[in-house]
Amino acid sequence: MQSKRLHNGFLVRLVKGEEIIATLSAFVEEQRIPGGFIFGLGAFKDATLGYFDSAKKEYLKSHFKEDMEFGSLTGSISYLVGKPFVHAHVVASGPDSKAYFGHLFSATISATGEFFLISSDSRIERKADPETGLNLLDLS
Repeated sequence: MQSKRLHNGFLVRLVKGEEIIATLSAFVEEQRIPGGFIFGLGAFKDATLGYFDSAKKEYLKSHFKEDMEFGSLTGSISYLVGKPFVHAHVVASGPDSKAYFGHLFSATISATGEFFLISSDSRIERKADPETGLNLLDLS
């Protein structure tokens, strides 16, 4: 990983073999980023994407082993039970040029990943919401 501090956040480049969510979460913790937003693009493999089934209150997951390019990763940076929580959604495509979308659970960089993290000025927390079964932003 390489990173550069900017006046309102960080520019981060992940390299081949790095797992996106784990690496970005560790970076958030190391840099003590209180919260914010994340945007990215690049290429990954071994991706697990999910769709939240609100009736079942669970994620339905799909795994993609092949190399894919992601042209849009957007998400938020917050904390859940004291640990960084990178919540990201992604649009990606493989050799068939068919687009897939979902909550990004995990993926390994296969070529490069370029991310812009915009830092908030105060800590953002999440907490469990029994009605939805999700860990939602706590803005109280």
